[in-house]
Amino acid sequence: MGELIKLFSELGVTPPTMIICYLLFRSVKAHELILNELKKKLTDHDKRIMKLEWKENQTPG
Repeated sequence: MGELIKLFSELGVTPPTMIICYLLFRSVKAHELILNELKKKLTDHDKRIMKLEWKENQTPG
């Protein structure tokens, strides 16, 4: 970790900028996790709807 900070310092990146970048990275990752969970729930919901529609369209036999 220290070597990474040294590298950023050599590139002219200040510690406050590193902290802001880290916080932005964490928030983006959190949003990605939430988005993936919502996509999964939407897919499950779509499957349930399709199953119900299929049952409704079945003719009594």
